[in-house]
This record gives sequence, structure tokens and C-alpha cells, in this order.
Amino acid sequence: MRILFLNLQLRPDSKRRQLPVGLAYVMTAVKKAGFNFDFIDMDVDNLSIEDLKGKLEYNLYDVYAFGCIVTGYSVVREIASIIRGINPWAKIVVGNSVASSIPNILLKNTEVDYAILGEGDKTIVDLLHHLDRRIDRVCEVKGAAIGNRHTYLPLGYRTIPRNIIDDLDTIGFPDWGLFDLEKYKKYGKVNVNEFSIDDEIISFPLNSARGCPFNCSFCYHVFKGEKYRRYSIEAVIGEIGRLHDEYGANYINFWDELTFPNTLSAKNFILELQKLPFKIGWAANTRVGVFTERDIGLLRAMHTFGCTTLGASLESASPEILKAMNKNIKVVDFIEQVKTVYYSGITPTTSLIFGYPQETKETIKLTFDVCERAGVFPSSGFLLPMPGTDIYNWAKRSGHIGDEMEYLERIGDRQDLHINLTTMEDEELYERVKVGLERLAGKLGVIVDDVFKTVKRLRPKEK
Repeated sequence: MRILFLNLQLRPDSKRRQLPVGLAYVMTAVKKAGFNFDFIDMDVDNLSIEDLKGKLEYNLYDVYAFGCIVTGYSVVREIASIIRGINPWAKIVVGNSVASSIPNILLKNTEVDYAILGEGDKTIVDLLHHLDRRIDRVCEVKGAAIGNRHTYLPLGYRTIPRNIIDDLDTIGFPDWGLFDLEKYKKYGKVNVNEFSIDDEIISFPLNSARGCPFNCSFCYHVFKGEKYRRYSIEAVIGEIGRLHDEYGANYINFWDELTFPNTLSAKNFILELQKLPFKIGWAANTRVGVFTERDIGLLRAMHTFGCTTLGASLESASPEILKAMNKNIKVVDFIEQVKTVYYSGITPTTSLIFGYPQETKETIKLTFDVCERAGVFPSSGFLLPMPGTDIYNWAKRSGHIGDEMEYLERIGDRQDLHINLTTMEDEELYERVKVGLERLAGKLGVIVDDVFKTVKRLRPKEK
């Protein structure tokens, strides 16, 4: 059986090219199971849809597999259509949130045959075994939704859900040798948020956890609703050592929804990290309210042992909007944490979402005022309701999303205004956010190319 994996490209103009973590786990699992496969990396090779079509016409495969976030639905539909036109009898398998959040829509309106639901490490292997044996009993594969193109099952049939992998240590980490790492090396420094680093950067992503114990009303990921799980500290430290020794990594981007859920997790990590015979830079994510002024010693230790950037999302400074988001955080805790992180020598980062129904010119100003007070320049974008979230369901009920297919076809990056749930006109909402970001950048002394996309220096000037 001939198998082809694809790494799609959603942002051709992006200056960043990140190793695809989810796909890497899936490909590693398939390799461990004994399957051989080919791989086309559209992103790092900057291949257009037409470029891909030209490559696909040279070789035919039995199975084509790729994943994508739900905002790339239109790209998935187009690529699946191209594959079907070239190879009518192929099996097309898709994972990630475009599969988990809208499996019925995906299978009904595209040429996709199988949607991998949730965690895909084991499901993809089971599915490939069934396809390889040509046994038409894919209903036995747990954790999948199945189209009716080549099966007796009804459209969108969902198999028995697959239990999550409780012990992440048992699956290990991705085999990065599956990728052309030389092509990714030139993006090493671009992928690091702390732009004051001048040395050559060889950065790698590292998943230390899966899922998130919180339930924000705007957030969707393939582990949503599942138990938050973390690798053991020993496994994480071992992986850092492997990335350093085998691939020359000198910087780690923790690729988690939540790396440090509490100070104890950070403290235990530092105790083990300092035992390594080399130093390595790293960036991680936490939550607003985890670190306070009392933790300055811990934060300084984190900085001493490589932490350059620590992210925690504010999203909005409006108590009403934070309640609607189900964030369960306090603005005063955000300010204290950011200032303490700065004082330790680490650069804090945060993100903002504008456009909840409760958003007004006053709440926009309040949010920027809080960022100025904290001294942090945020990564910002507009609310993009995604299937599987509470705000998406609200937008459908309220009529803001009338034609679901039209909405899914046109959405993309959150930096662009795709839908407006506020009472403001589109132009006013966009301009108030854009001008607010520009003013904030000027006040903080932050150099930007585009206030929505590129920040050259995250640490503001000293006041």
C-alpha cells in the first residue's frame, strides 16, 4: 500500500515556518507501525495548490493523509478535490480540528473519506491496517468518522470513541528526522519570540502536555473536553537532551495549550533542567494568576536556566467579556504577573481577542489601557467563532452565522475581520483596534512592521 502524507500551507506570506507537531506525531506512529510512506511539505517548500497538483500527477498513492485546522476548510476541500480528480480510487484521510469539529460537513461536502476524531496517534495506525488488508470493516476502527464513498455505512458514521492516551510517556516524541530540517533551520530565529537574541537559533517545538483543563468559550482544539495530560518531567528533560544532542537544538518552544498550570510544575521542571550539562533557551505558556510577586525567586531561576519568554493570555480587560469568555481570570492578577515576569528578566507575552458581542469602544480602550499599564504589547486578532465552541453556537442561534458553509469557506486568520458580532460597524471595529495597537506600540516603544502580524522587539523601552 502506497501512502502519502501532506503538510499543508495556510499562510504563504508568513515569515515563519514551524515544524508541524501534530502531523509529526502521526507520521512517527505510522513509521513505528512498519508502514512506509512519502511526504510532501507544502509549507517549508512554499508550494502553491498548482505546484502540489503538478507533484501529485507524477505518482499515484492508495492513501493520502493530511491534517488541518478548521479555518483551513476551503484548502482541505480544494486539495481533496484535486486528489480525487487525479486518483478516483484513492482513500483520503484527514485529521486535526477540521475533522474533529465538523466531521459530517467535511465528509458530506468534500472528497474526504475518513475523518480522524481527536487524538490520532493510534487511530491512523488502525485505519491503515484495515485499508492495507482491504477489509471493508473500518467501522471497527475506534475514533473515526466515515464517508459513504466506498463503504456500506451511512454518511458521517462515527465509530466507537477512542480512549485518550493516559500516559503520554508511552508514545514518546516525534521523529524529526522525517523532515528536511536544513530547510527549517533558516527560520530558527524568526520562530523565537524574544528578538533580542542575536546568536544563531536552532529551535524545536516540544509538546510537554496535551489538552487544557479550562473551557474558554472561543477555544477549540482536538483535545477539548478530554483530561489534561502532561508528560513526566523525566521524559521532557530527556527529550530536551535528545533535541540538543541529535539535532543541535539550542532553543525550545513549548508547543502546549498550557505548559505550567501552577508554580509547582515550574519549580519541579527547573530542578531537573538545571541538571543538564548544557544551557538551552526556551519559551513556555502559563495562565494569568499563576505567578505573583511572591514568585520572583522562581521566575529568576527560570530566567537563569534559559526561559526568555513566558506567555499568558489576557484576551480582554472587560469583566463582562471575560465572563462571556469563561476565562476565570482577574485583570489585577494579569498586571501583577506581567510586571513580575518583566522584573525577573523574562519577556512576558499575551494575546487579545476583539469582537465579542459585548465589545464597545470603551472596552477596546480599557483593554489597551491595561496592556499599557502592564507594559506589554499583545498578539491581537478578531473573534473567529469556531465549530465546537459556545460562541459559535451563539453566533448560529443569533443569526450571525446564517449560511454555515459560506462561513466555513471564507474564514481564515484571526488578524482579519471575518465576522462582526458587535453593534459597531465593521470599519469602526477594525480601525479602533488597529489605531489602538499603533498607539500602544508607540507608547511602549515597540517596533512593528504590522501591528497584527509582526513584532520586531517585544520588550518595551525602559520608562
